Amino acid sequence: MTPRRDSLTLRMSGVGPTNPLPPLAGLLDPPYRLDFSDVPPHIAAGAAYGGVRTVFPYLLQDGYRRVPRPSTVDAVVLENSRVRATFLPGLGGRLWSLVADGRELLFQPEVLQPANLGLRGAWFAGGVEWNIGTRGHCPFTCDPLHTAVVTRPDGTRVLRMWEYERMRGVVFQVDAWLPPDSPVLLVGVRIRNPRAETVPMYWWSNAAVPQTPDTVVRAPADTAFLASYTGRVERVPARDLAPGREAKAVDYFYEVPDEVAQPWVESVGGLVQASTGRLRGRKLFCWGETVGGRHWREWLGGGAYCEIQAGLATTQYEHLPLPGGARWTWVESYGPVRPGDLGGALAAFEETADLPVGEVVQSGSGWGALEDRVSPGISTPATPFTATGPEQAPWVALLDAGSLPVGDPGSYVVGEHWRKLLESSPQNWATAYHLGVMAHAEGDVEAARVHYLASLAHRDTSWALRALGVLDGSADLLVAAHAADPYRWQLAVEAVSALLSSGRAAEALAFVDAVPESVRSHGRIRLAEVRAALAAGARDRAAAVLRAGFDVDDLREGEVSLDALWREACPDEPLPARYDFRMKPA
Repeated sequence: MTPRRDSLTLRMSGVGPTNPLPPLAGLLDPPYRLDFSDVPPHIAAGAAYGGVRTVFPYLLQDGYRRVPRPSTVDAVVLENSRVRATFLPGLGGRLWSLVADGRELLFQPEVLQPANLGLRGAWFAGGVEWNIGTRGHCPFTCDPLHTAVVTRPDGTRVLRMWEYERMRGVVFQVDAWLPPDSPVLLVGVRIRNPRAETVPMYWWSNAAVPQTPDTVVRAPADTAFLASYTGRVERVPARDLAPGREAKAVDYFYEVPDEVAQPWVESVGGLVQASTGRLRGRKLFCWGETVGGRHWREWLGGGAYCEIQAGLATTQYEHLPLPGGARWTWVESYGPVRPGDLGGALAAFEETADLPVGEVVQSGSGWGALEDRVSPGISTPATPFTATGPEQAPWVALLDAGSLPVGDPGSYVVGEHWRKLLESSPQNWATAYHLGVMAHAEGDVEAARVHYLASLAHRDTSWALRALGVLDGSADLLVAAHAADPYRWQLAVEAVSALLSSGRAAEALAFVDAVPESVRSHGRIRLAEVRAALAAGARDRAAAVLRAGFDVDDLREGEVSLDALWREACPDEPLPARYDFRMKPA
């Protein structure tokens, strides 16, 4: 009887410790300016709506390294006579494997290697991922989802995974089931807005599929909007696209006609992804066949793949308004064939999506339980949030005792209710700091400065020094924050970057020389050392660091800093493949 629990042994690098410094500015900016002059007005309008400044209140996951080792990962398997689907509920609910009639339809890398492609940093390639909230890879990519088994009245056992998404304040659930002898896996998705306010919404289901030089991808569209790493978005023909022949990294957003009631996209001869009409968008992404594109695939664990994707809007630049109290529901299918009419599956899902959960497989975060205390109705029998954990403990104390414990911050909250509680509680450096961070994340610079200064008046801490330094772009404050916490490499990166931005290259070099060796060895600090040496006129030092070789473990998708620095430091030498992450031909 499925679902059944299982485990996999995978070669993987751990996600590592979460960065406790709140992400306050600039993290979601693309490495180029987007040009929407060649797209319909409604797409441009959707792209202008609903963007976020940062992923706050989430914290970044940037503590990973490139040290793979065999690891055991919990899994849940759905299986019938034709299909076996394996999910990883502890890693964002990823559908990791889909074997149909003895053939694997999804791509898995040789190594599960986190890299800096997600909204919170860490992301890994392979399988099918569920992305909610805003443009990018989901905040839950490397986190566990609440997971349980639901039994329908007809005896069908369904795998349900769910969470509370904190940026938008919504609940989502993913129900997966396999009817007897079905050639396709069925996945029902519901997004529920439990509050009265309309919120911007984003969803894309991304499937990684094997890629060969002969791979062809199709969708029910003659044209697509092409986006490459130049920033221009333009309409192009889109029949029988061949990702293995693309010279550069590209996104093709198919222009699926409105009359297509059941959109689909397929890797011909491999995976077909289809859905009911709510999930209208379809996309092909490929890394391109440059040295840099192949390097990115190697960086992500090895193996050639592309992605076929499905979303709520035509492109991934858009958000759609989800009204207060609304529920958006659809069904997706995954398998080697296009399914018949999915209307029956949608009706079955709508009838049973509110069934209470049964056997619990694993717990997710405690944020839904905390917020349900503030806004009852977030937790339901179908998607219960019943227990808080250590991350929520300070906020439970604020609710129950009326005061925030004084100590190093480990988590953050958003919302007017929390602001009022903090303002009415006994004031100390921590309450003032949290009020400052909340204002800062919302873009209220003046209020944030007032609160940070109030926090520092109570006590000098690296937290408030760093936050005020980020707010004002003050290298001196960021250097002081690092001095108060010298072994936190993220503080060192911010400090040396601010020194360089202020034109203080010699001081930046001296700073690098003085940091602890465990910090200096980090790739971001080595990168800063190269920049500082070049800015200070010490090209030989910059060249020596580059020639010695280092990796920037958290190199960002689209970042081309390494090849630009190599050209400046070693202008007469070819760019080593190690530093070539260029996503378009040179």
